[in-house]
Order: sequence, then C-alpha cells, then structure tokens
Amino acid sequence: VRFLEQGIDLLGRLTPEIYSTPTRPGWAPVGTQFRHMLDHYRTFVEGREAGRIDYDARLRDGRTETDPAEAAAQARTMISELERIHVEDGSRALAVQMDTGGGQRVPDWRPSSLGRELQFLVSHTVHHYALIKLLLEDVGIDAGADFGVAPSSLAYQARSALASH
Repeated sequence: VRFLEQGIDLLGRLTPEIYSTPTRPGWAPVGTQFRHMLDHYRTFVEGREAGRIDYDARLRDGRTETDPAEAAAQARTMISELERIHVEDGSRALAVQMDTGGGQRVPDWRPSSLGRELQFLVSHTVHHYALIKLLLEDVGIDAGADFGVAPSSLAYQARSALASH
C-alpha cells in the first residue's frame, strides 16, 4: 500500500505528455512502466480469491499507459483491495503461473502463498520505480530520494547513517 501511495503522489505531478513520451531511446515511457506494474497488482487481486494467479494473463490496459490520472485511479482501487487482506491470510496457498523464458510454451503452475506474492509485488514495484526514477531524471523531475529504493536498502542506509554519527 505504501508503494502504491508513493506512486499516486508522483502521478499527481506528471503531465500526460511526460507520462506517455519515451525519454530514452529503446526504453518504454513512464506510463508503460506504471501500466505494467499495475497490471501485476490487478492480476494478483483478481486471482487471489480463486487461489490461482496467472501473471501472463494480464489485462494490459492502454489507458493506464497514457493517462496518469487513470493510473492513479487504478492504484487507489488496488489499495482498497489490498487493505482487505488480513495478516493471517499471508500463508494461504496459491498456484502461480508466469512464463520464465525457459522455452516451454505450456503453463508452468507453481505453489506459492499470498504473502510470498505480496513480497513479489513489492520487489517488482521497486524495480519499476527505479526505472521510472531514471526516466524522470531525464526530463528534470525528481521522484524523491526514497522512490525506487527497496525497504531493506532504506533500512541499511538508516543504520549506516546512525553508525556514522
């Protein structure tokens, strides 16, 4: 939820032009990064009740790529859904499928848990936020020092700062 809120804050500062225009040759624009990340949340939310999450069957909603307000609205919806999950649900078993590039074109369902998939979403979000941060630096927008930084890295930096004082 904290990471989605961080994204909503940034989305509120972006124009549709900056959001949807590539800033680096060969790189997807900020909007594509956000859309891709939000697609994973939506797939998680839609599959968790049935206990089967197929990350390859993402919606890939084009509106989310071009409209930062639409991306923020979808992030708010994901927050509402995530807030319905209870801590004790973390060990709930799930089956997860994702093409890992091994060449097999058959579904590869693997056991997981709701908590593990939430960990995946955090890691995936941080990764895409780091890319978004780089893309926005190209157009002079500061996403913030904590944007795109893993929680463990932030904790390490805080400990290091305390130790140096």
